Amino acid sequence: MRLGVIDVGNSRTKRAVFDGTRLRPFSGSVEGWIGVRVGTGPLPRGTRLLGRDFPAIVRNRARNPRTVGTDRLAQASAAWMRTQGACIVVAMGTAITIDVVNRRGEFLGGLIAPGLRLMARALHDHTARLPEVEPKRMRSPLGRHTRDAIRAGISFAAEGLIRESLAHHQGRVFGTGGDARLYQDLFDVLVPDLALEGVARSWQCWRS
Repeated sequence: MRLGVIDVGNSRTKRAVFDGTRLRPFSGSVEGWIGVRVGTGPLPRGTRLLGRDFPAIVRNRARNPRTVGTDRLAQASAAWMRTQGACIVVAMGTAITIDVVNRRGEFLGGLIAPGLRLMARALHDHTARLPEVEPKRMRSPLGRHTRDAIRAGISFAAEGLIRESLAHHQGRVFGTGGDARLYQDLFDVLVPDLALEGVARSWQCWRS
């Protein structure tokens, strides 16, 4: 059975096909849709959603489970299925989220911070003269002009956040999201479509 898998995020919508074994690039027709949605983008008719129509693999142990984004649970589920042990997911998109799963497959919570472009936009929107820049990974905190000074501030804010958070937790570290490739040396493995994988594996486990 060819299932379409969709991830409607805050800034982007991703699609893939799940053939029961692995995710493949989306093409052709599918027999149904499963997905996760945190943004406002449209869904194919009849899409079955993680958290509403079927559960995530990980057990949500957050203090208020209903407030946890299902994209975070999807990512955590995929990471735990790959590891079958303690793991950490660093997702770098509109927001930076760092989430922790213990060896029993329990989602314990994490942190949420502005993503790289959100930091850049906030500096531009809430100051009189700072330009909006395209973020990039900087190797030195010394910006020799304003644009590079902004890039350095954003870059080292993100890197410091990730390094400090990882120092507090044990487990295999997964990076995902559009900006994760810039910081891939901080992760054990980079999986761009971790949320899609988590949706597919959660659906598979629920159906079996």
